[in-house]
Amino acid sequence: MTEQKQIKSIIGDYETFLDKIFKNLKAAGFSLDEFKELDHIAYRTESLENYEKIKKGLLEFSQNYSDKLFGGRPVLVCRLKEPLSYDNFMVEGIEVLAPKENNKFEEGLEHAEFVTKATLPEFREKHRNISFDLDAYAREDNPELTIDFENCAVKFHAQSLLQVREI
Repeated sequence: MTEQKQIKSIIGDYETFLDKIFKNLKAAGFSLDEFKELDHIAYRTESLENYEKIKKGLLEFSQNYSDKLFGGRPVLVCRLKEPLSYDNFMVEGIEVLAPKENNKFEEGLEHAEFVTKATLPEFREKHRNISFDLDAYAREDNPELTIDFENCAVKFHAQSLLQVREI
């Protein structure tokens, strides 16, 4: 079994998930040439036990990783030995989020994160018709713009999470 198939057995069908992401981006008026990279996809777990299980499975396919507390819960970021290929993108990272206390989320692939070619203010201005979630826009450490779609989200950054975490 190839690494990509083994990773799919751990996190689920990332290709169908990315099909949904790209379909939503296109419908919202985004163009793929606005992005430098699709730096990672994120998987949210329902329990700490599942977080540890997914983490253990992914570390086998990671050349480097960061496992730190962020927002009061563990967050794993892996740089894959062999990036996942999707269309014209190579996805180098996977983020795994443990649940926050008293929050219940459905387990599975949750969001994808893109590095924009333009600065975030320029990107936001270009897409001023979009109602971005700005909760993390003023954040010092890798500010982001977020757009929520049905059953998935997309986050936009000026810098890759792998670069920020120095992975």
